[in-house]
Amino acid sequence: MVAASRLNDDTPPTPESDATGADTPPWRLDDPLDPPASAPPEVNARAGEPEPFMANRTLLTAHGFRFGELPVPGLLGDLQSFDDLQARLQPWIEGVKAVTDHRPVTLAAHMIYALANPCETAADACLTYLDAWGVKVIDDYIKPALERDIAIVLDVQIGRAGPVALMRRVIDAGCLAYPNVHVAFDPEFATAPNHWLPGDPIGSLPASLINQAQELLSRYMRDINLKASKVLILHQFIDATTNTWSMLNDKNNIETYPGVEIVINTDRLDTPYAKVYEYNNLTDQNVYPKRWLRGIKIFQFNTRAPRFSDIPVMTPRQIFGLDPTASGRRMWAGPHVLVIA
Repeated sequence: MVAASRLNDDTPPTPESDATGADTPPWRLDDPLDPPASAPPEVNARAGEPEPFMANRTLLTAHGFRFGELPVPGLLGDLQSFDDLQARLQPWIEGVKAVTDHRPVTLAAHMIYALANPCETAADACLTYLDAWGVKVIDDYIKPALERDIAIVLDVQIGRAGPVALMRRVIDAGCLAYPNVHVAFDPEFATAPNHWLPGDPIGSLPASLINQAQELLSRYMRDINLKASKVLILHQFIDATTNTWSMLNDKNNIETYPGVEIVINTDRLDTPYAKVYEYNNLTDQNVYPKRWLRGIKIFQFNTRAPRFSDIPVMTPRQIFGLDPTASGRRMWAGPHVLVIA
């Protein structure tokens, strides 16, 4: 995520035009990405491939480090248990269902598995891992979540390690053997060898490395015969459609691999006007015709650090394109993944 420079209003920052149009019709439940629940198996998955995890559901995640730890970066640290997670997100569950014709909602604990930190040596990966802190990720989070039908998203902030090595680490830790575990990559903290502070400057990932990580995951899933696909969330708030460069280099070259569902998640801290503008461009199907799944991160008001809050916070009706923001801008289509920080 990036700190917002404009947190006090919802007025247009520039006279730039909206290529997607503020008056685009709201999101429809017949989104062709999502086959109806009654669709025959060949519609939901190609023969021999895992069933899509995201078919006919919204994934609602609480982002942070872990329960009871580091509350400023996200909601999860404000919570103490899965009971807290369910209670705190209940208003969001009800709000999302109300605007999606009661489409099923799956909750997730969205944990920063690999946390970026300042580099100490030239060989440093510039990451601290949850399990290296003594957290029993499988026993204390993955297994209890599975019993409650809650998902786990393991978010990695890249550092100098790279997406392939990090995917291998999560696989070797045994986490991805569980059907409720998914992965997120945060290119913001990808760090070049000659840089020492992840996120400064903002990093990026090339499609080629994302594809290698997907291939590794897809092969692993085939080898252990997993029945449901994995979600791979790619955080992004800078794109070539609105800037001179992109956090996802050669984005249109990101391929599709069996059993891996790509989500482009708009991870921008800002006003509703700016968030919707970025979301509409990052997911513009005229520019990016591969039709990946869509996500957006919402920064709720943070009493400990108000500057890490969207002001104002968008409503479910605005997030799913049923209502415009105060400036008149509207989400062109609703998200499949909603990340709450």
